[in-house]
Amino acid sequence: MRPNVSVSILNGGLNLANPSENGTSVLLVASPLAPVAGYGVAFLCRNKKEVETAFAQAGNEAVVTAINNGFYAEAPEGTKLYVLAMAPTTTLKTLVSAANANKPLNLATSQARLLAAVKFPSGAYVPEITDGFDTDVHNAVVDAQTLADAWLAQKRPFRFFIEGFAFAAAAAAKDYSTDNKRNGAIIVGKINDSTAQLTLLAMGRAASGEPQQNIGRIKSGALKIAETAVVKIGANTIELTDTTDLETLHTKRYIVIERNEIGTGYVFNDDNMLTEPADDFNNLANGRVIDNATRVAYLAYYQELKDDVFVDEDGRLNAAAEKALETKIEMAIANQMSGQLSQKKDGSPSVKCLVNPDANKYAALYASAGITNPNFNILQTNTVYIFLQVQPKGCLKYINVYLGLTSNLN
Repeated sequence: MRPNVSVSILNGGLNLANPSENGTSVLLVASPLAPVAGYGVAFLCRNKKEVETAFAQAGNEAVVTAINNGFYAEAPEGTKLYVLAMAPTTTLKTLVSAANANKPLNLATSQARLLAAVKFPSGAYVPEITDGFDTDVHNAVVDAQTLADAWLAQKRPFRFFIEGFAFAAAAAAKDYSTDNKRNGAIIVGKINDSTAQLTLLAMGRAASGEPQQNIGRIKSGALKIAETAVVKIGANTIELTDTTDLETLHTKRYIVIERNEIGTGYVFNDDNMLTEPADDFNNLANGRVIDNATRVAYLAYYQELKDDVFVDEDGRLNAAAEKALETKIEMAIANQMSGQLSQKKDGSPSVKCLVNPDANKYAALYASAGITNPNFNILQTNTVYIFLQVQPKGCLKYINVYLGLTSNLN
């Protein structure tokens, strides 16, 4: 062979990450026309092209735009989106009913972490306004929380986003700061008059980021909205929206779009959930982290179910077995939730597991779980008490800078 120069293309050097299972999402949509799969049939989309194919009918353009310029504007191509479409007269409340929502949730084989409900009613639709929105919005929140609770009972938790359809006024908006719909959020605002697109943009931002990250995180960059888009809250553009209204909506626990104050584009005000501020899960980030911990703990300990174990002379699970149960979950969380939790001094995730802790020393812990007089004799009860605590990362929401001049820096 004559001397020559050979050039071969190698792939994989960028170490690009595949879409995370933490972004697996469900979309419930009342669409103008039935998708190719038909109404009431759950199906999977993984990219913009598949969305265009699924909703290829003339008349469904608004749905395609909302998904592709909303969810997939933020979520990377390949992110799984399980979809169920219903007739345009379908309410948000009906969309989130178990009879409908369980179809895509089941198709997702328990992997769905996020869910959104949006609708595209006909032009003749006249919303009934109650508490600042279409009444359907608040009704849907109630049923969506019931749905989320049912799936949590199956150890398959998720968080949900409800479209803030027909927003009327901040002053009239329902105050969720004394409520307990901790799995859900209402998204307020619209892009080119589409509240659905903004709602799916919020879910896409959540799907694209780490579970512990606030979807309003400035370092994540401005939301991916076209520069030519008209962004409004109600009838007003963001620029003309009164800051008092933004503050009111935030206080009432809504997620609202607002201007990026140090650059171009827009960001979300926060990741508020529809529950009281004192709730541990008052924000989306904490909720997603505890959801993942729930899944990890269930998988780890389900493997131990009905196993035969050694006991001590008092019938209690012996010390070695208790330690093994502690180590098992701590290792599982370290392996599967890296980066989602705070760290101990040694760099390991901040997780603490107590198996059959002392009833007197940890009386408050037992009381918080509704347990009185725990019986550690496993031969009598077949029961072991495991308390698992994880420490989430903090979030810089209020940065107070005290600035002044000085004549001496010593």
